[in-house]
Amino acid sequence: MPIEPNESPTSDVPAAVPSLARRQWLAAAALNALLPAWAADPASTSGPVPTDPADTADTADMPTGPGRISMATLFADHTMGRASLSSDGRYLAAVGDAADMPLAFVLDLTTRKAHSVTPNTREADRWRARIDGHARDVHWIGPDLLVLRTTRSVSLVMKPDGTLIRRLDGDFLQRLADAPDGAERLLLSEKEVLHTVNLRSGARATEAIDLPDTLTHTAFDVDGRLRAATTRKSSRWSGDVVWTQWYRPAGGKWEQLAQEKADLPAWTPMRALEDGTLAVWTRGDRDAHAVFRYDTARRALGELMAGHDTDDILGFSDRDSSTFESVVTGGLKPERIWFDTRWARVQKAVDAALPDTVNVLLRTKHARATPEGAKLSGHVLVHSFSDVDPGRWYSLDTATLHMAEVGVAMPDIDPAAMRPTQAYRYAARDGLKVPAYLTRPAGQGPAPTVVLIHGGPWSRDHWGWDPEVQLLAAQGYAVFQPQFRGSTGFGEAFLRAGYRQWGLAMQDDITDGVQDLIRRGIADPARIAIVGTSYGGYAAMWGLVKTPRLYRCGVSFAGISDLATQMSNNWADDSTAASRRMWRELVGDPDTAKASLDAVSPLRNADRIEAPLLLVHGWHDQRVLREQSESMLKALRRHGKAVEWLPLNTGHGLSSRAVQRRYYRDMLAFLAKHLAPADAKA
Repeated sequence: MPIEPNESPTSDVPAAVPSLARRQWLAAAALNALLPAWAADPASTSGPVPTDPADTADTADMPTGPGRISMATLFADHTMGRASLSSDGRYLAAVGDAADMPLAFVLDLTTRKAHSVTPNTREADRWRARIDGHARDVHWIGPDLLVLRTTRSVSLVMKPDGTLIRRLDGDFLQRLADAPDGAERLLLSEKEVLHTVNLRSGARATEAIDLPDTLTHTAFDVDGRLRAATTRKSSRWSGDVVWTQWYRPAGGKWEQLAQEKADLPAWTPMRALEDGTLAVWTRGDRDAHAVFRYDTARRALGELMAGHDTDDILGFSDRDSSTFESVVTGGLKPERIWFDTRWARVQKAVDAALPDTVNVLLRTKHARATPEGAKLSGHVLVHSFSDVDPGRWYSLDTATLHMAEVGVAMPDIDPAAMRPTQAYRYAARDGLKVPAYLTRPAGQGPAPTVVLIHGGPWSRDHWGWDPEVQLLAAQGYAVFQPQFRGSTGFGEAFLRAGYRQWGLAMQDDITDGVQDLIRRGIADPARIAIVGTSYGGYAAMWGLVKTPRLYRCGVSFAGISDLATQMSNNWADDSTAASRRMWRELVGDPDTAKASLDAVSPLRNADRIEAPLLLVHGWHDQRVLREQSESMLKALRRHGKAVEWLPLNTGHGLSSRAVQRRYYRDMLAFLAKHLAPADAKA
């Protein structure tokens, strides 16, 4: 087999080293760099990675299932992430999290030694972190030169040992061709101004983007020149939004290509191609978003470059690389489409060596296009993740197709002990095929089931590592995640099928998916709960209203109970005329259709609920105000319904480890009480 995942790239790491031992020394090296106090010898790293001292025995260390995986382990920081490999394959640079702090480090794969390159860690320099921000990601721009980008849009150019070469204000975009004297040059952006920086002299050439209105999208050419852009102009009073598409020929001035009044632009630029055309993201005359060529001379769409019959194209090869190489579809599982057949062959070989995973080939940001027909050379980083593995990284020699594991996100997670997630589609009552994910617990026969509803609702779940799903599966629950109509990534028709369908067809999709699990003997019909956050919280409450005998209990975190009130209270998503108009189109207008909104509002139908409900809400939530849950609590108590109340010191989500532990502890206890077998309750 040409690709050997356990083969070492160096002579001092034997090819026969098993994966567990490799993970141990990688974890030890990373921890040594991140938190010296946690340093450990690889031979003694079989114990768990240290966790937050605030984790208590009855919460964080509470076993979650037969494998006794603690909550702290499932929700632990990623020791390694956002990684980059030097082109010669010697150094791995990455940003990991430790004690909720992002820290950057460089791992020398030839010596197994790691050291921190996190800026401003000394006590005397802590004040500067307030100016520079924290480590965000790292990128190699040469075999012995890297850029660390921070959360405050500062780019730090340094050597592998952390020696600072330049501190640059602005976000690093890509490395440009060297100056005539051989000096390295970088392209940065700062407040709609582009900077070309000579690293040797520090000299900057600045270029204002100089476009009217608000810049929303940009596209560069192979030489790092900004060639296309999209701007937006919004009317404060009418809510009208005008989108303008711009193009600038090499060495020329901006030209207006198109202008339209719409909620969203018809297309957005992705890359300026060498023949003077643009690669743009649009539906064209298709249902799913795809990549088309746009003819800037004719000012019209051209040929389809890449697309999928049912799934939207959601991403493309990093705009910071020198070439437009690939796109990623957004269906049930992501799929990368390569334009270069050589890289497509490499992808196929990697996927064969690492089956049942998503494998992303990460090229360095200074890599130039390999001439057509030439043999690939150098090293690339492969990021591999799955439903049972939070992620690991491999160094791939493109010349020999030998591959070696060089990093792991969460060393204490054993993929063999996790539960796999199945991606599939089921038929709704009107025949629509609804995408879904199903994670089944260990054991046979119908299982108690948690129906887990995503927020948005114009959002979606993704196939991959999900600690909440694994937490529930470890408790013995099947976890069902329906991607009901209105979820994103599955085409325009599927998205629009959810417009103004809160509590109607969107909810029916959820019900139909649950009934399908019952018919197939997967879900125990007497032990089903519905759980969700934000829109998912609304769906959980409405599920108890609309299908009161289907669910044994429900959990609503930050759920909307009264649609008309939510649409009228200047909430965070309803703060402009444009956003108010959009939300009224998507959900309904309280001024003209209040009766329709009331008919699908849990608060107005609280008397129909029969199953126990746990209401959870953050005290500081500005997106869905706390009153939405408090009003529902009062209504349920007034009707004598079984309800529990859990206010949390957070906003619209889980803002801290302490809040996270409290929520999952109480949610698991609530589910255990109400989903217990009938004989156990007796």
